[in-house]
Amino acid sequence: MRTMKTRKSFFKIPNGFEKDMKTNNFNKMKFKLKILLIGLIIISAAGCKKEWDEHYNVYPETVDENVWDVIQADPKFSSFIEIVKQAQMDTLFESDIAYTIFAPTNDAISNFEGLSEFDDVILAYHFCSHFINVSNIQGKRQVQTLTEKFALFERQGSKVTIDEIEVQDESPLYRNGKFFTMGEVIEPKPNLYQYYEFTNPVLSNYIDTQDTIIIDKEKSKPLGFDPDGNTVYDTVSIIANKFEMKYFPVKQEFRNLSSTIVFPKEEDYRSALDVMADALGDDYIDYNDIPIDWQEEILIPHLLYQGVFLNRLEPEEFEWKSPEDTLKLLNVLGDSVVITYVPTDKALCSNGYAYNYESFEIPDSLYQGGTKMEGEDLLHPTGLNKYAWKDSVYASSDISLIPSQELIQGASNDSIIRVNFPKGYSGNFSLEFKSPKLFPRKYQMVIATHMDIGGIFDIYVNDELVKTFDYYQYIIYRGVLFSVTGERFIPRGRFNRFDMYVDNLVEYGNAKIRIEYKGPSFVASNGLVIDYIDFIPAVE
Repeated sequence: MRTMKTRKSFFKIPNGFEKDMKTNNFNKMKFKLKILLIGLIIISAAGCKKEWDEHYNVYPETVDENVWDVIQADPKFSSFIEIVKQAQMDTLFESDIAYTIFAPTNDAISNFEGLSEFDDVILAYHFCSHFINVSNIQGKRQVQTLTEKFALFERQGSKVTIDEIEVQDESPLYRNGKFFTMGEVIEPKPNLYQYYEFTNPVLSNYIDTQDTIIIDKEKSKPLGFDPDGNTVYDTVSIIANKFEMKYFPVKQEFRNLSSTIVFPKEEDYRSALDVMADALGDDYIDYNDIPIDWQEEILIPHLLYQGVFLNRLEPEEFEWKSPEDTLKLLNVLGDSVVITYVPTDKALCSNGYAYNYESFEIPDSLYQGGTKMEGEDLLHPTGLNKYAWKDSVYASSDISLIPSQELIQGASNDSIIRVNFPKGYSGNFSLEFKSPKLFPRKYQMVIATHMDIGGIFDIYVNDELVKTFDYYQYIIYRGVLFSVTGERFIPRGRFNRFDMYVDNLVEYGNAKIRIEYKGPSFVASNGLVIDYIDFIPAVE
């Protein structure tokens, strides 16, 4: 039986204290303060006694009985008792270790066994190796069962649920535990990864592709530095998953960490791809024709950005207050995203919630809009303000020409790349690289550049010459050029654009771009500046 121990005084008044106080005003004040503190302690103790009673007297005081004996004595648990004994789990109660039992009634087991088998895993899910005090819980709490999987324990006012199944009754605290009476059998829930293995393998397969090998810096020893100043390690490598590092560890379960994922089920996902295939036309017939590369590089990351959140979000948290409002939520990356969809079919998982879309459509901007690549995408840093071409970029010239990256306010991404040639340079220079992945169609290819730094260039796409451009045109036409579409390209400061049509892409993938220098032309400086290259679907 729990008893309240008498609180001892925190202060002791020494002998002769009162006599000294009569002759010392300062000590008088100290005495009064001590008396005041003692009074506060007495009041506090009385308050603690009241709070203690309110906290523990929700139930009768602890009953000095074995919780298993109490359950066995109740005939409505006879089926559960038999299952526990068959599994020899009744031996758990031979010690004084406290357990919490979610005990299903005979009716609950009868209804369940008509559909499924009450196996040892399900049985172990009905036990927790610790005592759950309901009065300490308000809201959601994840509790670990003997399966090592977590169940969702929730209390809202007087209503208590376990995995969203309402508790019928709650026992007092016995010597070695307590039990909750359940009107339904509770089953272990899949984690978020397992859930999508069943409902849309597109996502679980995508997660599997994100495995990568990284350096375990805690176990790796630094040996020194390479010529570029990077630390060199005596490497110890581990396998990590880029999805789980960026978004949420969906294969793991935690006591205090959960997530909400909104992602379409397989049937809805495929239907949306069918609509997309119809819009693309030509050789695109149905979802089977939409490239997996595009789904994994464009569509799925878009859906994850829009639909992965920390914690368990209830349906009402996605509701708009009025049609005129804009609902924004913080995604798992900490960015504010506009919620333009209605989540439905909430599924309880062991580490979060999973939702489907009420009506799933793929935004046509993901495949009908333009695709831009920044000039700086061609470079990688090698040191402080030092750059080199990426390994995927092939550059050749008669002399050494070092590229640079410059920060220019007002440029796309506030950055450009620049290659300076000697004045009047007439030697060779060629730059070859790949575009972002594109669907096969006709494009308007726009190159943003600097009007005063250039020359004469041939531009090839997939080894076909699509444009010869002379930067002298900017001088002739005073910086204003006409696009292939008929619109005018107006300069911004000393930056402008020129364009061409590209119509030789036969399948989804990267186009090969080659820019060849032909001569110096009549411009202030010879060289090449690329702000960005934009691929815009041409309007027929």
